[in-house]
Amino acid sequence: MIPDEHLEPLLRAASWMPRDLRAAHRYETVDHAEPAPDELLLVVRAVGGPASGARIFVPVHRRPSGAWAETRDGGPWGLATVRRVLTGARLRTARGGSVDFRRAPCAPAGEVRRLPFDQGWSSNALSLVEAGGSPYVHKTYRRLDEVIREPEVLRLMSGTGRTPEWAGDCAYTDPVDGTRHPVGVLYRHAPGQGIDAPLRANLRALWPRLTGGTPPERLVRAHLRPLEPGLRTAGRFLRAFHRDLSLRLGEPATGYPVADVLPRTSARLDRLALADLPLAPAARSAAFDALRTELDRLRSELGDRVTAPGAGPCHGDLHLSHLLCAEAPDGTWRMSVIDLSTPALPSDGPGYAAQSPLQDLVAVRRALEYFTADEAAFESARRLGVDADTTMHGSVDGAPHLPDAQREVLRTVFRAADTWRERVLRLLLGPAPDSPLRRLLYLRRLLHELGYNHDHARPYHAAIDLRHALALASPAPTLHART
Repeated sequence: MIPDEHLEPLLRAASWMPRDLRAAHRYETVDHAEPAPDELLLVVRAVGGPASGARIFVPVHRRPSGAWAETRDGGPWGLATVRRVLTGARLRTARGGSVDFRRAPCAPAGEVRRLPFDQGWSSNALSLVEAGGSPYVHKTYRRLDEVIREPEVLRLMSGTGRTPEWAGDCAYTDPVDGTRHPVGVLYRHAPGQGIDAPLRANLRALWPRLTGGTPPERLVRAHLRPLEPGLRTAGRFLRAFHRDLSLRLGEPATGYPVADVLPRTSARLDRLALADLPLAPAARSAAFDALRTELDRLRSELGDRVTAPGAGPCHGDLHLSHLLCAEAPDGTWRMSVIDLSTPALPSDGPGYAAQSPLQDLVAVRRALEYFTADEAAFESARRLGVDADTTMHGSVDGAPHLPDAQREVLRTVFRAADTWRERVLRLLLGPAPDSPLRRLLYLRRLLHELGYNHDHARPYHAAIDLRHALALASPAPTLHART
């Protein structure tokens, strides 16, 4: 067994450790399993600090030198975990709990080998393996006390073709209260790239054509034509994904709880209004006026309703990079979604109705808002010879410090980006009726992201949030975004 004092260098140096856990005063092992003489599966608790009491799952192995090291999924010890998933196994822990490995009925058989894979930075551990002649992703979750539903949703969605095919998973059962905590999942690798990749290439190819001679509306429509079939395919895929998700997971018994959500939205707005956001005071004030006006409209439209139609299961964290597209031999796009974070299960459980497929559509919209504003800020900065912070903040307050000619460059680039974004949204999501629920979910997400950007000292990204808050009050496209 590893002495607790040896956990210190093992964990504090880990790149995946979040700030709150890294700041623990010390760490202690509260349970462990020993799958092999030189392997341990540790359940470690933070003691002291902002995350005191939080637990993490840490697979480790003994090096030839005798020292213990964190196990990476791609090494031989990670392959041993994949083999346990594929055979279905149970390991008893020292305190009377267990680590259970669950195998899918259609899981592959045969030898497992590691494949090259660059996961980049992730709070989870990821590796790519070959099993049964096909590539599979093995993911290990590290924070035991986070709610993780991905393995179960993948299991329920197996066979739809909308999500990666589930091959198995593993979970830790707490010996004290019997709760089950997912610690890993194995699923078939979904080929393709995030839809942000072809979108980025298309938008960047637009900039050289933006010379002022052609109105942005006409230029954008012609420029996006090659992507039209793919974007329409992606839109049909999302509708089918939500339909299958609803069929497999079940419809909630009640509508979305607007009576509970509206007061919480109002309280969040009030807190943010007091925050010290480093932005031009007049623009900041106008943005918060627009947010309050939108909230008042929603209160009026929703009236005394307790719920609103539109509740249902959703992906829960639909970034553009989580919507994969792969080009088939005939040139069409094959789609898949990854990293499902469905907020609640089961369909008759608490909190299940407090989600909606509209959340995913709002998430795509917000992702495109960040994406296009960021690209426009850097392109206008390149043209003006200034930094992107200057152009991003100038897109919010009108850039009064810049000469008229430079403001016109800023206006032209951002107008083209806004026009491009609106066209992409229409191709991808189709006509979007502004239902009160959809607008409420948009407002909640915008406020959530604004709060995150304030708390993490990200004024550049907070400016994007306030730019789109201002757009809520804009009757027509201006320098500010219009969505």
